[in-house]
Parts: sequence; structure tokens; C-alpha cells
Amino acid sequence: MHNLRKKNKKMVNSRSDSIVRNSDGSISIRKSIRKRQNRLGNTKVALRKKSSSKAKIDMKSEVSGGKVILHLPLETVSEANNFEHWTKKHQRHSEQKRIVSLGLKPLRQHISLPCHIKIIRRAPRKLDRWDNLPMSVKYILDACCAIITGDFRPGRADDDERITVSYDQIVSPQYGVSLEISKNLM
Repeated sequence: MHNLRKKNKKMVNSRSDSIVRNSDGSISIRKSIRKRQNRLGNTKVALRKKSSSKAKIDMKSEVSGGKVILHLPLETVSEANNFEHWTKKHQRHSEQKRIVSLGLKPLRQHISLPCHIKIIRRAPRKLDRWDNLPMSVKYILDACCAIITGDFRPGRADDDERITVSYDQIVSPQYGVSLEISKNLM
């Protein structure tokens, strides 16, 4: 038993502050010299991951003649044929909503209802046009409609009758989504 404890011992560097009272009565706090201590190491404590900073987002927008075009660097996958863990899906959906709101909120003043939203998916491979394509951009459409209508209740914004939607896809080596929002001529 005693030999097992010796194997688990680690040399740990510790540092403490030393408080020194100066001759004029002021107090200074200094870092003291490191001391080496023998301690039992706990190997079962999980290390904390450093949070990575968000990368810069390369998006382009154009406003001309009552039409708003927004190019977003988003990767979309078919939600109908995807069997991932729920946390991974939630992270992707949140990222899609965040990027859409970053790109579309400054352009909100140029959009009026009724409007038509055309969502163009760019990816190396095409998806099934009637099932998988609308499912792959579902959360992008939800975020876009919520910003346009101002109704942020889940499932309500894309139900607005003043908004019409169409989908298209282009084969491209890089992933991305383009939103074309124009006045709806009923």
C-alpha cells in the first residue's frame, strides 16, 4: 500500500504571495519564490477545455432595386437523413441562426412585407429537391422569417402568409447559402 502511494506522488509547483510592509508604512504584495511540494496527484479530475474564439465570418450582401441578396458561409446537411447526437444538431442549428441574424439584421430596413425568399444552397453534392433540400435549410428559413416579421416565437414566423419561399441548389466546391429576398408581386 505504501509503495502505491509513492508512485502516485507528483512534484507540484506552488506560488504564494508575500506581503511586505515597507519602511514608510506602505504595504507591497510580491510574488514569492516558487516552492516545490510533494503531493498526491488526482488523475481523475477532468481538465477544463479552453473556449475557442469564434472565427471571422466571410459574408457578402447586396441591396439593389427592392432586392436583398445575402451570401452566407453555412454548411447544410439533410436533417431528414441525419442521425447525429442531439447536441451536435443543436450546435449546428444555433450557429445557422446566429449567422443568419448577424447578416440579416442590418439589412432589415430594406425588406418590406409581402416578400419572396429564395434560398439557394451551394454544396459539392445535390440533395433531393422535394424532401431533403427544404429540410436542410429549415433553421435558416426560420431565422430569416423571424427577423423579417419580428415574431420570434418558435414555429410562428415562417407561417406568415405574406412570405413565400422557393428553394434551389447549385453544385459548388465550397459550402454556402444565398438568400434572395425580393418584393412579392401578388
